[in-house]
Amino acid sequence: MLNKNVSEKLVEALTKACKQYFQEHLPDAVFPKDAEISIQMTRDPGHGDLTSNAAMRLASLAKRSPKVVGEGVVTLLEDQIERSGLSGLIKSAELKGGFINFRLSGAYFRTVLENIHAQKDSFGRSEERRKRKINLEFVSANPTGPLTIAHGRQAAIGDALARILRFSGDNVTCEYYLNDVGRQIKLLGDSVEVRYRDLFDKNDPMPEDGYMGEYIIDIAREIKEKSGDKFLAGSDKVTAFFRNYAVDYMMKLINKDLSDFGVVFDTWTSQGAIEEKKEVEEALEFLQSGGYIYDSEGAKWFASTRFGDDKDRVVVKSDGSYTYLAPDIAYHLDKYRREYTHLIDLLGPDHHGYIRRMKAAVRALGHDAKSLDILIVQLVTLMRGGESVSMSTRKGEFVSLREILDEIGKDVARFYFLSRRLDSHLDFDIDLAKKESADNPVFYIQYAHARICSIKKFSRKNSFRLFFGRTNLELLTAKEEKHLMRKLSEFPFAVKASAEALEPNRLVAYLNELARSFHSFYTECRVVSDDKALSKARLFLVECTKIVLANGLGLLNITLPEKM
Repeated sequence: MLNKNVSEKLVEALTKACKQYFQEHLPDAVFPKDAEISIQMTRDPGHGDLTSNAAMRLASLAKRSPKVVGEGVVTLLEDQIERSGLSGLIKSAELKGGFINFRLSGAYFRTVLENIHAQKDSFGRSEERRKRKINLEFVSANPTGPLTIAHGRQAAIGDALARILRFSGDNVTCEYYLNDVGRQIKLLGDSVEVRYRDLFDKNDPMPEDGYMGEYIIDIAREIKEKSGDKFLAGSDKVTAFFRNYAVDYMMKLINKDLSDFGVVFDTWTSQGAIEEKKEVEEALEFLQSGGYIYDSEGAKWFASTRFGDDKDRVVVKSDGSYTYLAPDIAYHLDKYRREYTHLIDLLGPDHHGYIRRMKAAVRALGHDAKSLDILIVQLVTLMRGGESVSMSTRKGEFVSLREILDEIGKDVARFYFLSRRLDSHLDFDIDLAKKESADNPVFYIQYAHARICSIKKFSRKNSFRLFFGRTNLELLTAKEEKHLMRKLSEFPFAVKASAEALEPNRLVAYLNELARSFHSFYTECRVVSDDKALSKARLFLVECTKIVLANGLGLLNITLPEKM
């Protein structure tokens, strides 16, 4: 059995062949140190099992066509494959359309099964170990109302992304940025104060753009129950009390919802604390020292057009108050000072214009714009009875994450939130989500795991003892068995693709395909039969499927039922 995943050893062999080609045919060209030689599963097995675009990537550097480079590399590959101990696993390597395609032997897939069984919950981890120090900020909902279904989607994506990146070798900190100052927080406190006074028949008008939800009344009632009419006499101190009490109340609700959703943050950062520590002033002084801040029309402007933005941005208004951009710049500077090498922000769809201005700020602060990824998570439309449900937080018309959790549970909610690309709008059909059938993908995948547990229980009940060390995997020759083995071998590629693209939905799609392949195998191939040798081989295959399902669903933080 190979110590490393077979695919990673093949990448090493391919990289050596590419370097050798440069040495022998291009003595004046330098093989790039950062060349990313990679392989992936082919979509069409007719073109082989694995493929690499290495020839196409290196062709421009070599100043030769991909065909010439590819043919030269393929010629050298046979020796490198032999030296890597892969000759019995790789049947052939051939060039087609600029791509180097590999055909794999049955021994390759049997080796993958042995690796799965040996590595268990480590199978699928990358040996490349990038070990980046990543700050992943997500949700960061203003504490002006309960978490909505849209926040739930961000929470599911951020949590799954953190798990996938950690599994891939990165050091990830999950962070929540608490916007606990500014106009919206003032409106929250003022709205609670009006509702509190309403409980004593004062009937004050709600502030313009105040918050109208039932939760505002709940906060006011709690204050009355605890303190009676103590806060009827208005003052700056009383106003501050309502503001702080409302924020604390909402953060307890938000924390509870996140906890029940299986989402844990490592760090909570307060905008108010950043401003109190004068970090905003520091950041603006830093930019000014570089010549990136100028005065115009009584305001201070950040010269973001010098870094590709479409227009310069105000950071300090004429009245001396900050725009939202100023504390955000300070916040990102704070992240870099905490020695994070890569920042990932998950934001809502109203932040598209934010991307260029924040990347401009990162460059002005002296960092590579590529060290910041800003991912836009599109909204969710909740569907009931075929019709969409309208939502507005300020008007108090919204569907909270809590309602979704109470109605369909954590697993189904997470799966649906993760099922589409994060930059695609998501229609969340609550009626379909509640159905336990093959139409519901999460139940379909979980049922594969439960079915495997049932198979193992049946085999034990029938006194079937497994000694996997003496299992003959060469007996796995049926079409469905081969397809399932191939699908299991794709798991490391699915994890890597999800990590590199920052798209957990790719892993969801893979698990759907794996469940489909397993159910097809189960339907066509009797696992436990009178043929003891074949039964052992198939039980080994089933056990490997269980391991990969557990690893995949674990990265999505979805539970593994043993019966359904």
